[in-house]
Amino acid sequence: MTLLTQNARREMIAQAQKAVVPEQADRRPFEWRGARLMIPAIAIPVADVLLNPRTHRVRAQVKGLGARGSIVATEPYGDESQQLLADLIRKTKGYNDVKRTIHREEQQEPGLITYEGVLINANTRAVALRDLHAELPYDEARRFRFIKVQVLPQEATSDEIMQLEFDFQMRQRTQQDYTFTNELLFIKDLLDAGRSPEDIGLQKNRSYNPSSRRDRDAAAKEVQTEDRLRQIIEELIEASGGALGWEDFDDDRQNLLEIDTTYQTMSTRKSPDAARRVRRAKLVGLLAGMDYRRVRHIDESYLDGYVLPALEEEDPLRTAAQALAIGQRQAQRADVQGLSLLDDLDEDGPVTGSGSVTLQPLFDVLVRTGKVDPTRDIDAHVEVPTDTGTRKLPKSTFLDAVRHAMQTAADNKARDNQGLDALDVPRRQLNAAAGACDKVRRGYDELEDGGEEPNRQAVESALDAYLRAHDELIEYLAQRGFHAAENRQ
Repeated sequence: MTLLTQNARREMIAQAQKAVVPEQADRRPFEWRGARLMIPAIAIPVADVLLNPRTHRVRAQVKGLGARGSIVATEPYGDESQQLLADLIRKTKGYNDVKRTIHREEQQEPGLITYEGVLINANTRAVALRDLHAELPYDEARRFRFIKVQVLPQEATSDEIMQLEFDFQMRQRTQQDYTFTNELLFIKDLLDAGRSPEDIGLQKNRSYNPSSRRDRDAAAKEVQTEDRLRQIIEELIEASGGALGWEDFDDDRQNLLEIDTTYQTMSTRKSPDAARRVRRAKLVGLLAGMDYRRVRHIDESYLDGYVLPALEEEDPLRTAAQALAIGQRQAQRADVQGLSLLDDLDEDGPVTGSGSVTLQPLFDVLVRTGKVDPTRDIDAHVEVPTDTGTRKLPKSTFLDAVRHAMQTAADNKARDNQGLDALDVPRRQLNAAAGACDKVRRGYDELEDGGEEPNRQAVESALDAYLRAHDELIEYLAQRGFHAAENRQ
């Protein structure tokens, strides 16, 4: 596509404006600087308009391209940038619906354009018109050669243009919505331009009453929350080293919203450390592909009593479970110091200290792994830490196993919380106790092999507590007719 020169485009638009016949003009109302203007709609060749390089329709997608997308910033109106923007618009979720509607009904509402020919809105409609003009037979294609636009006054500033795009986006309309991440980036740009959260929130949600202090506060809080979600996504993308992009989170709004809400609540009512621990675990659930309904079950008791056994039950993760849940060095020591893993039997007594389950190592692996791409990840592998080193697993196998384990732990916790499947709780807890005893021996052997000695006083104290609980349990089960318990009395 060969673009007009800047002067030629300005002249073309100016001539189209001069050619307007006042009594025949299609004039549409337009709010501008507090006044209601009646600006005529003109028709100009759709091939000659410029797609807006700052459009928030595909802002996240451009950022996701990294170095390749930098051309949009350095040469926004060049052939390469314009083609890139058009290609990204074609890939948006609602593009085909817009295209079909225009094919059936033609363009109904004019777009808005600067006097230099840069579209403020209607970028999707412009690409659809171009494609229809190129794809259809000549006689039919002629209907889609031109785009109807209103021309913005020359004195419009960049901040005013961004505000106009915001106004168009937030109104009730039939065009496709911005994606979740594109809207977050739009809000950031508005905040960076000096707009207050209250002002943005009132325009974003027209149900709020600007005369109500309560509604104004709610509007500001809503925007501040959205901006925190953006910050979470930015941190995840940065931590991923390129494995994750903005579009990877377009379907995660509810999950992120609940994760943030839980974190804010826990930070106030509990300790910041506990809040961070649970938020990290919930983000693991999100990265693993868990539905937000299951992520809701991730809390301190989930970490203390459910997720490690579930990881250990997955064959691909069995040797890596503790290293992923606790960490390699901590996993070795936690098996011995205070027999702390046996505390998992008591849901009210969370594991604390260096041997507690945080899922930090699992988070580190997941965030650098990214989502499975069937077109690229056929032979992809993941380096997974284990108790004795590392091992490689196929990416899809690793992600499937983690997701299944996390979901199983959430489902088990949900059943326990609801009082369902209660008959299975004793069995699972006894299995966990047996596994913990085996880990104590393995941990002690590893320390001795390395020439180290655990804190004997701490072990003695923990052993006394364990034997007391063991003897009480044996007596309790023997009274209820369990033969294995009767034989050990």
